[in-house]
Amino acid sequence: MQKPQYRPDIDGLRAIAVILVVAYHAGVPGFEFGFIGVDIFFVISGFLITSLLIRELESSDSINLLSFYGRRVRRLMPAMAVVIIASLVLGYLFLTPIGQQQSLAESAIASIAFFANYYFIATTGGYFDGPTDQVPLLHMWSLSVEEQFYAIWPVLLIASVALARRHEKKVWVIIATLAALGIGASFFYGVWLASTHPNAAYFSVLSRGWQLLAGSLLACLIGHGQLPRVPSPAMSLLAALGAMLLPIAAFVIEGSHAYPGWVGMLPVLSALAFIVAGFGSAGNFISRLLSTNPFVFVGKISYPWYLWHWPLLAMARAYHLGEDNLLRDVILAALSFVLAYLTYKLVEKPAVKFFTKRSVSSKQLVKLGALSSLLLALAAFGLMSHANQQKNSGFYRQLESAAEDMPKLRENCHLSTPYQGLPDESTCMNRPGMKSPDLLLWGDSHADHYSPMLDALSKDLQFTFLQRTYSTCPPLIGYTHGHTQGLPQENDRNCELFKDEMERELSRLAERGLSGVVLSASWLGRTSSKTHLSLAEEGLRNTVDTLLGYGLRVVVIAPTPVFSVPMTECLARRTVESCRNFQRRLEKRREAILSVMHGIAEEEPNVRVVDFHAQLCPGGKCHSLLGDTVVYRDEHHLTTQAARELSPYSHDDIEWLL
Repeated sequence: MQKPQYRPDIDGLRAIAVILVVAYHAGVPGFEFGFIGVDIFFVISGFLITSLLIRELESSDSINLLSFYGRRVRRLMPAMAVVIIASLVLGYLFLTPIGQQQSLAESAIASIAFFANYYFIATTGGYFDGPTDQVPLLHMWSLSVEEQFYAIWPVLLIASVALARRHEKKVWVIIATLAALGIGASFFYGVWLASTHPNAAYFSVLSRGWQLLAGSLLACLIGHGQLPRVPSPAMSLLAALGAMLLPIAAFVIEGSHAYPGWVGMLPVLSALAFIVAGFGSAGNFISRLLSTNPFVFVGKISYPWYLWHWPLLAMARAYHLGEDNLLRDVILAALSFVLAYLTYKLVEKPAVKFFTKRSVSSKQLVKLGALSSLLLALAAFGLMSHANQQKNSGFYRQLESAAEDMPKLRENCHLSTPYQGLPDESTCMNRPGMKSPDLLLWGDSHADHYSPMLDALSKDLQFTFLQRTYSTCPPLIGYTHGHTQGLPQENDRNCELFKDEMERELSRLAERGLSGVVLSASWLGRTSSKTHLSLAEEGLRNTVDTLLGYGLRVVVIAPTPVFSVPMTECLARRTVESCRNFQRRLEKRREAILSVMHGIAEEEPNVRVVDFHAQLCPGGKCHSLLGDTVVYRDEHHLTTQAARELSPYSHDDIEWLL
């Protein structure tokens, strides 16, 4: 393999990658595609690390795994340890002990074990899911992917020597073949996974490995002169192509896409083009630009900058309850740059100098890495223990209970995509021993949160109700939300299947003695928007007409207030009065949908509207704490206790249904 030479343009490419990522995370306009910087990092890593490993393999017919992992410890651990400790301290100061500090501690342990990517697959709705912008160590997923890859790849390289000898092939040919096969398998697996489990596709090493292997394959080809020698103009054209692929990515890639999938090729091809264009030639403008001091400087501190920027941004967003503030985030991104430089200057370089001067062996480095990981894990457990003690005392305990205060029937009876049929009727009745329900509770999660109210009334009025609820699926026959960001078309199709089966079940229930139906939904969502209101009205009339056709009485529950942040988190930080300011001002929407409901009720004597606005918003002010009761478990769902306390105000209407 050719003798390695320092490539300042690759440091410059690192700078491009980290700037993309930081700008994207800071919310800088025009950088909505900036998450592809991580893809570029993967290609660079695969190229550089594989180049070193192949060189060692060809010089000694083997790879010293202890030495390799010792180098990884020396490269990654000093800055990583500093940032994780700092994150735990900041989490202690600025996060709440009702979930946030516990999650930070868990993710710190997962990061230390280089298992963070699978932790986030299990605990988040996805990288692009709104709440993840408040997860301080989310960015550690990429380090976990790299280290999982490097737990396997060097071993395969060693095995390639035996394969080469057995089949009388050159070692680099075997490695290139392994890389090519791995690229194909990982890429197509990632494409499939992106369409079925997009969260796993984004985080998994199995769907990301091809990006590292792309750099590895290039290392084989370049190192052995297998790429054709081309004149400088062609290299300039290749560099220009690499640069062009980035704005193309800006137009093609969106955060709502299942990523990486097919579009993940764009940043990978861009990185490969940049690396090839800068090889053995100083003649193209872009490679020379990437080799200039400013780009090289940023590239050298790219690792600590990547480590520092996200915890600061996520902590600030969590502390400010998810409020957007571009100026704040840009300032924090700049602060993280300063911290990155200080980390590089005062931690990384001194650590390398110390280990070199003291001739610390690879075995000692690995032991030191293990000890450091243990100490970091103990610090994380310390934060978790503190948080658990705090959440189990005083008002925090009440808030923790409120956040987890789910209706009894929710687990087995509240449905979501994919729709797999209605649950067994007996498991979704408040009194399972009864043969047939008296009432039906039908709607989305805003119907689900009223089931405790009906359960409380059932003890006095002696009735049984059946719950049929489906997420983001209002009980509007013939109405569909339509395909929008955050509300996949798949959910619409499944919602229609649910409503079709509900219509068939209504006939059976009516024949068995069903007397009334309670309809509730998140009416203040898209249903009440100007473009959807007339369609929603038609859908509600269709539903009511269907129910009346079976001789049933109907109660429609009016909209409940909606807030922009989870109220339990707000109450953990701010006063009740301050939290009221986060109520979303949707008066016009509320008036519009109420007008529709009351219009139907005035026309139909067997329809009533129940409105809890006076109880939830006394004096016109909607509070998150009424007396000793926490009203909302999140932004808009009632706690079980709050729902029960509304039962006296619906007593007469529910009795009328019977």
